[in-house]
Amino acid sequence: MLTPLLEGVDHLVLAGDIWQQCKLGAGRDLANEMFRELRELIDRRGIKLTLLRGNHDPDGGDGVAWLADRQVLVTHGDAVYDDATPWSREIGRYRKQVQAIIDQYAPQSHLAAACVDRARDIANTIKPVPLPRLPPPFNFFATAFWPLSRPFEMIRVWAGMGDQGLRFLRHSGEGAQVLVCGHFHNAGIWEERGFLFLNTGAFMKGARAWMVDLDDLKITARSIKRHDQSFHPGEVKGRWLLG
Repeated sequence: MLTPLLEGVDHLVLAGDIWQQCKLGAGRDLANEMFRELRELIDRRGIKLTLLRGNHDPDGGDGVAWLADRQVLVTHGDAVYDDATPWSREIGRYRKQVQAIIDQYAPQSHLAAACVDRARDIANTIKPVPLPRLPPPFNFFATAFWPLSRPFEMIRVWAGMGDQGLRFLRHSGEGAQVLVCGHFHNAGIWEERGFLFLNTGAFMKGARAWMVDLDDLKITARSIKRHDQSFHPGEVKGRWLLG
């Protein structure tokens, strides 16, 4: 299904949340198998792979990737907010631990690497709480709306993520012009005073998936479209020249 997206690619950056590290049972085995198949597909095509970690796979790779002579910063996105995932269902149980981690990294919060390490430590601290098994659509509402503060936090973050991403780029991007991440499941483009923030969305119901191409000093954001049983590059959302 993903093969058409790899045409012409020589270096692929996967920006985290590739699989659910804390998932147990048969689902974990299936995720491992699918990820192994993806790695084999990439290897067969001779593509260099940079694997980044996310809050769902905090031990799954590097924290950041610097491209185009450090003009482009790619990271999962959980470093953008100090508390990584403020909409997390379980974060209310771990407020003290999360604040202690934030305080620990505060002296280095101007560095992207320290911010992503902070996000990793928070992800490894917050333990998922299983929800009761419910039939559809009740399972969806339980996931989305419990606890009751969760939807309000999601709306708050989605409304401000563009400004927050640009603020992170200016403060912790170490001179980079462009920030590329996912995490928020909300594909979009935000620009301000020479800084560019691109979010690639997600392959999930209710979300849009985007891809970002970097060719020499030209960066292109485009949608990903599903046709029949495979995914293909879609509409160009924007093009920019670096430098």
